[in-house]
Amino acid sequence: MFDVKKAEKILPKLYGIKVKLVNPTKEMKDFEKLKEFGAEVEIVDGENPAIIISKGDIEITYMAIPIQMEFEPFLKTLAMLAKDEVHENLKLNCEGEIKVFIAPVCPHCAQVVESINKIAIANPSIKVKIIDVMLYPELGEKYEITSAPTVVIKDVKLVGEYTIEELFEWVKKVLCGEDYKTDYYVILLKDGKIEEVKKDVEKNDKNLIALVNVLEKPEIMARVGAIMILEEIGEKNPNKLIKIKDRLIEMLKRGTSKEDLTVIQDVVYLIGKIGDTEDIKLLEKLKELGDEDIKDAVDEAIEEIMERK
Repeated sequence: MFDVKKAEKILPKLYGIKVKLVNPTKEMKDFEKLKEFGAEVEIVDGENPAIIISKGDIEITYMAIPIQMEFEPFLKTLAMLAKDEVHENLKLNCEGEIKVFIAPVCPHCAQVVESINKIAIANPSIKVKIIDVMLYPELGEKYEITSAPTVVIKDVKLVGEYTIEELFEWVKKVLCGEDYKTDYYVILLKDGKIEEVKKDVEKNDKNLIALVNVLEKPEIMARVGAIMILEEIGEKNPNKLIKIKDRLIEMLKRGTSKEDLTVIQDVVYLIGKIGDTEDIKLLEKLKELGDEDIKDAVDEAIEEIMERK
């Protein structure tokens, strides 16, 4: 239900704001009351019920009914639009679409929706859709949504509560063409989503390098997950891992800090799985680091290479 008294406390005059009620449900029709605040409201035909708010090139679509916990961030979004309130630090030079999947009485959805809407207002070329998985279960199934809130940016799914700074960085990485796969794999592997990462890696061989780069990250669970996936891929198709061998060799040429030695040990293990006799000389040289764990890993890797050849 549209709470007029609450709206009066938050909303200025909504001049210049257009609201389209697309094939509205009974609850959505209640948002015609935005006319009382100066918005241009029209009911239009369409396939899916939605509330579309816009001003100029800025457009935010609610495939949801913004009531209860979602009502206040909805009103705040309208207020920002009306006041032309743009957060300069959120501006980007790229375009795309962000989907935010929410659910009724979700404790963290409102904060995420409000943050994403701020990013949309600062970037008219980035369109936002807020989708209620209860209202659109088929979309929840299509995007394999298992929890709310979930922010979908291309092939990235961010589950749970994120700060606006974190969301902005992810939007920047994914929509503005930065390298984001490695960081995304770290998130998934920390959450134990090994199968999801494996499926994504198998779509494109380029993703193998992103997965290998996880080995340089400090998160232990992510590194363990990456090794498990790489080992399984190597068992099924050794030729695939040959493509990452140059990157593995490059990673062996590191320093000697504790973190470096951990990475070297992981890489030596993988070289043992895919290496050739020509790699033994480099492996032997690693013993000069004087680390007993590295020496043991090298001996095991060389033994595995020799047995295979």
